[in-house]
Amino acid sequence: MKKFLDTGYLTQDIGLVLLLACIFTGALTLGNASDELFIESVLMLIGIFTAVIFAGFKLPSLAVAMAGFIILAYSVYRLFLSYTYYDDIPLVSYIWILLPILAVGAMNLFISGSRNTELQNDVLRKQVEELVMINPLTGLYNLRSLYNDLKKQISYVKRNNMELSLMIIELRYEEELKRILSKNQYETVLQKLSIIILDTVRTEDRIYSVDNKGSIGVLLTCDEMGSNFVMQRIRQRIAEKGAFQGTKDAAIKIEVRIGCLEYNKAEFADDMILFKQKVESELQYDV
Repeated sequence: MKKFLDTGYLTQDIGLVLLLACIFTGALTLGNASDELFIESVLMLIGIFTAVIFAGFKLPSLAVAMAGFIILAYSVYRLFLSYTYYDDIPLVSYIWILLPILAVGAMNLFISGSRNTELQNDVLRKQVEELVMINPLTGLYNLRSLYNDLKKQISYVKRNNMELSLMIIELRYEEELKRILSKNQYETVLQKLSIIILDTVRTEDRIYSVDNKGSIGVLLTCDEMGSNFVMQRIRQRIAEKGAFQGTKDAAIKIEVRIGCLEYNKAEFADDMILFKQKVESELQYDV
């Protein structure tokens, strides 16, 4: 029960039930109004619906103000008629006096419960985004995971006297490809590119999706010479005739830029962002 209250669903349900009850009461009152009260009943119902619409658009202050104005204006009108003609105020008039504020209050209650649910959903969405380490398109680990693993891998290679290199692969003419290919074709190209790289590197090497443009980062436990060998193999695989078969027009050639740099403790120390930026700067030399 506590969970039901916390989520705001109970508040929404109460507000919705009260709102429906107000609408039903207003419709029933209008349907049973006498001829002399019919016009004012129609006008009151229209005014109530207008105030409820303002509340529905999340303008509670304006909705309450309008409901108050309707009640005040109708009360003055009824008192004036009663005083002028010495008539008793009809019972139906008391219903119209109470109904505007009840309807607006019910709508505000419903919106309040909905707002609580939306806020909780936003919080959950943000928490999921912070925890997610996988790119949904390529299935590769994302940039956050790359930075986490960089620190671990650097500690590992230090202990074992090994070398570590970071390679970044990005699509050449990425903006042109986006304009030429359909969305599905472009996403398929990114997926096939990630599969090609995954099949080319060694099992112990780690692959990451570093941005939304399809760029891929590869952590290699090798020196510059080994990285160059991996780079050549990746280029050969991408250049194969059937590498991207079925995802593009034959006239379009998929090419990549590759930048790679061996980790240098004296230059980068624990600054992983600087290390990655240096690797990215190497991309401009791949012409």
